[in-house]
Amino acid sequence: MFLYTTNELKCYGKQNYYHNEYRLEDDKVVKFKCNRYKVCDGHESEWREAETQVASWKFADPDIPDWLRDHL
Repeated sequence: MFLYTTNELKCYGKQNYYHNEYRLEDDKVVKFKCNRYKVCDGHESEWREAETQVASWKFADPDIPDWLRDHL
């Protein structure tokens, strides 16, 4: 379940973007960095997406960001 999604920002290059997603999974909140980028193979261009888990926190974890705790 999605809790929060940040605005999309540009990365390096003209066709590379990312945003962060905070998701609720079981008894923890997981932060993902989601990336979309354009790949050109010489004939066609297509958008690809990737995501990487960056961090996770249990509900009672004191290290969870305050704004995220308030959002829960």
